[in-house]
Amino acid sequence: MKKMLLSLTIATALLTGAAVCSATELKIGYIDIQRALSESKPGKAAIEKLTLENNRMRDEILKEKEKIEQAFEMLQKQSAMLTDDVRRSKELDMARRKRDWDRMVEDQQNEFQLKESQLTGEIIDELIPIVQDYGQKHGFSIIFQRSPQMVLHIDPALDLTDKIIAILDAGFQKKQ
Repeated sequence: MKKMLLSLTIATALLTGAAVCSATELKIGYIDIQRALSESKPGKAAIEKLTLENNRMRDEILKEKEKIEQAFEMLQKQSAMLTDDVRRSKELDMARRKRDWDRMVEDQQNEFQLKESQLTGEIIDELIPIVQDYGQKHGFSIIFQRSPQMVLHIDPALDLTDKIIAILDAGFQKKQ
């Protein structure tokens, strides 16, 4: 009798819990962060800034490379007329310049990646409170970040990216 009463109590609790869970509406959405970064006004401004910086760095690298190539050609032409010590000294100088150039390229790549991360981070820092506020105001239980590595299929009707971009853009225009 006790076992039957216990079983009945557990079954009632489970059924009541299931009814409560189904009564609560689960509202889900997602945002494509990459698309928000590339299509929003702050994202486009960041891309433009990065493009200008990349072009400046590329020009600097190419100018230095050209100088090194010209010096190398000059060394090749003069090589027969130079003494061994002078030629060796110039070859060492060329090797040093090439190493310096390689370091410059690496430093500029690191600097570019740092700036890209910084600008992206600033936009994401703006996005997070916007998404949280939007989710609260519109009664979302959860808003996911779209990631093809994690989720293979999501209903496009759940996509909030355009709405979040519009809010982000409005805030960006106020700052301008």
